[in-house]
Amino acid sequence: MRDAALALDVGATKVAVGAVLRDGTVLSRVEVASSNTSRQDLNDSLTTAINQVLETPDIALVGAGIGSAGPIDHFKGTISPVNIAQWADFSLVDFVQDVSGIEKVRIVGDASALAFAEFSIGAGIGSTNLLGIVVSTGIGGGTVVGGRLHSGQYGNAGFIGHSIVVIDGDLCACGARGCIEAYCSGTNMAKNFGVATFEEVASAARNADARAIEVIDQGARFLAIGLVNAVALLDLDTIVIGGGVMSADDIYWPVLQSHFENEVRKLKFPGKVALKRATLGKDSGLVGAGLVGFTLREGQG
Repeated sequence: MRDAALALDVGATKVAVGAVLRDGTVLSRVEVASSNTSRQDLNDSLTTAINQVLETPDIALVGAGIGSAGPIDHFKGTISPVNIAQWADFSLVDFVQDVSGIEKVRIVGDASALAFAEFSIGAGIGSTNLLGIVVSTGIGGGTVVGGRLHSGQYGNAGFIGHSIVVIDGDLCACGARGCIEAYCSGTNMAKNFGVATFEEVASAARNADARAIEVIDQGARFLAIGLVNAVALLDLDTIVIGGGVMSADDIYWPVLQSHFENEVRKLKFPGKVALKRATLGKDSGLVGAGLVGFTLREGQG
């Protein structure tokens, strides 16, 4: 028998469920759609997925970790994801406890899970103050401060996608105007270009479409400004970027790097802030959620 943690990674369009070992190995993985479905249908699908993972052979589950799109309330164990309206104020911790029978369940933001995974076993190994960012349908962030996962008062530390970079700017899904997410998420870059997916924007940019290049440049620049704001607040040494947009890193990454380097040098802080690509791929959030589940056993949660 190997010790494992039940892990859930709640994104804007899907929920991944898996069993994760202490070294980050994902033994089993099941996905369910979280968009265009009712709360009951989503809950039923998630119940089925959890039960499938619970049947993974030769493991002993020592806890459960949840990484969820926010906002979250880790005191109540509830979530209210901006992009999953049917789960507003939903008691996900209670739900997972009831379905799985696992008593020890910890919830963090989805990007906090990515940040913790990359800090522990990925691109952030050796860092002390790290910001992890997910750039996908939405934009989330998570922080490691002083070598420990920093969740904040209610679990939303690093909620960078809904910080404001343009006063009275474009309307965001959260209801505010000018959020980083409104300009920089893959969904909104696609919307600003007039197509369905960011992959289409990237493809057009590769073919030298001036408007596509402009949209990507704007999204990368506003994100870079948000990242430098975080550096100014937390004196970070490392920022790790993951999420679906990074599947087009050939066209996106050099632009983001250029804008970040241009903005961060204005701080005139000593030392260098390392801007890195996430190394754990699509399972980084799931791995992080699993590692968070282990912290309960190890007295860190």
